[in-house]
Amino acid sequence: MGKFKALFAILLSAVIIAGAFYWLRRYKPEIPEPPPEFNTQGRLQVYALDVGQGESMLIVTPGGKTVLIDAGNPQSGDTVVAALRKHKVSGIDLAVATHPHADHIGGMRSVIESFSIRNFLDSGRDFSSAEYERLLKAIKSKRISFINAKSGMTFDLDSGIKLEAFFPKGDNQWITRIRSGGSLENANSVVLRLTYGSFSMLFTGDAEFETEAAMLKSGFPINAQVIKIGHHGSRYATSGKFLDAVGPQMAIISCGMDNRYGHPSQSTLDRLKKSNIQIYRTDLNREISIFSDGRNYQVRQERGAETAAMWLGRIESVEFSTAMAKKSTRTAVEVD
Repeated sequence: MGKFKALFAILLSAVIIAGAFYWLRRYKPEIPEPPPEFNTQGRLQVYALDVGQGESMLIVTPGGKTVLIDAGNPQSGDTVVAALRKHKVSGIDLAVATHPHADHIGGMRSVIESFSIRNFLDSGRDFSSAEYERLLKAIKSKRISFINAKSGMTFDLDSGIKLEAFFPKGDNQWITRIRSGGSLENANSVVLRLTYGSFSMLFTGDAEFETEAAMLKSGFPINAQVIKIGHHGSRYATSGKFLDAVGPQMAIISCGMDNRYGHPSQSTLDRLKKSNIQIYRTDLNREISIFSDGRNYQVRQERGAETAAMWLGRIESVEFSTAMAKKSTRTAVEVD
């Protein structure tokens, strides 16, 4: 009886193994189809690069002019450089630091070391941090033209494409009062509007409610078809009034998959949903590309995501919530 059981076990194992080999020979794993290739010839290209919990935006004009807005955190330098090379960037006409926090400027030194940069646009606000000081030193050593942003400043790129600065006001006219726990560096972010024919896009850095209120009073034409959401989708940005004034069809949120800050917040996503705005997120969609001929625009995402996930906000970690509750002021403290 024991020999029969042993023989049966051996035969059963043989059948299972044979079946496994047969299945493996027949099985063909599903390979996702690559996203369709869009014709970029004669088109404006805008890329929201996937830099985790940070931000980096690349603009490439039909004539080959390039603008890099922020470069992610210090660990993102190689990622940004690789993305620029992937998009056939050989030099940068204008690099922008919307504000001096490490999650926006940290990767910029790697870019400076890898590409020639003609001009560098900065918020102009003094900030004491080792990362920012190293960046300023690199800019000086490469003899890059350094420009302090000022509202009303316009950069003519090519083919009628313009990049206009709406904020800060310049000449040391800063936002100086902000909510408890807020960041004056965020609130004084460089805000830019890109236009090409009837296409327009607003880049808001880490702008907060106070920044938005100042722009609403400014009288600048902040309307845009596409908006890069301020401060990674923080609950302290993207007010309902600001959305009404911009009137975007589409929004991009740059944030990291496992960030501890609760970005994007559910309240911000709810405001976007209420306004019937289509959203894309780098934490879920990875790199996001926009192509425009000056009339229409198309969007390509590196990775798709379920609709329910797109509208689900993230939750702050307990440690971060506790730390923020204890801080009543923000001076030279870096805040994502």
